[in-house]
Amino acid sequence: MSNQKLPYRELETKIKEAEELIHALRTHQVDAIVGERHVTLVRLKQAEENLKNSRDQLRALVAHMLSVREDERAVIARELHDEFGLALTSLHLGLSWISRKLTPGQQPLQEKITSLSATTTSLIRSVRNIATELRPGVLDEFGLVKTLKSQAREFEGHTGIRCMVKTNAAQAKFDRLAAVSIFRIVQAALANIARHAEASRAVIALMKRKNGLILTLTDNGKGINRSLIVSHTSLGITGMRERALALGGTFTLRGSRGKGTTLTVQIPLSRILDSRVGA
Repeated sequence: MSNQKLPYRELETKIKEAEELIHALRTHQVDAIVGERHVTLVRLKQAEENLKNSRDQLRALVAHMLSVREDERAVIARELHDEFGLALTSLHLGLSWISRKLTPGQQPLQEKITSLSATTTSLIRSVRNIATELRPGVLDEFGLVKTLKSQAREFEGHTGIRCMVKTNAAQAKFDRLAAVSIFRIVQAALANIARHAEASRAVIALMKRKNGLILTLTDNGKGINRSLIVSHTSLGITGMRERALALGGTFTLRGSRGKGTTLTVQIPLSRILDSRVGA
């Protein structure tokens, strides 16, 4: 009887040893898996931090490039006005002087001078428009709010699209670079409305809240397609977004088919108000 129990006990022992071995293997595997997952999570977290740092650096670079571009635009606008504009004005005055000196019998020459004077006047207007496009003088002279109202009137005159400006920030003093960025966002948005929206009305709202400035542009057009909102090939939208992000703000664009489009930019007051002047 004892001899019969021996194989059973040996088998029982082997099973027990096998179970212990399996348990050990399983424990080891679990530890290995947990360890591997931990390493993966650490690496993922590091990659996310690296990505965030890269994005922050890229946005800082974009902000610097935008600042440099605006400075260059200001220089070009000033040179256009001071050099080319004044030269054309002198030319126009000279043609007017010659015209007054002509006799009634010099009609062909008078007609030629009249034609040249009209061309010169057109060039002067073009130079003024280009200089204003590069750097609106009213922005430096009168501030952001009056510039936006002037832009709205000009937009309405050129397109026939009614454009209103609503604001509670008429007395606010904005940082120069921040004001330029907001103006460029509005400029680009109005250009998109004129080209694509098929709208009859647009509203620009610049509202100062407790912790931030909110800029919204709405129209009653056909509504922007979502594919254009997320597309990286739309340089106008990308430029507006980057200007908002460079100011530490947010940029959203929403369209409703047949009901229009709404653009919203929110910027912290600390990034946009002129720190040299009490807000």
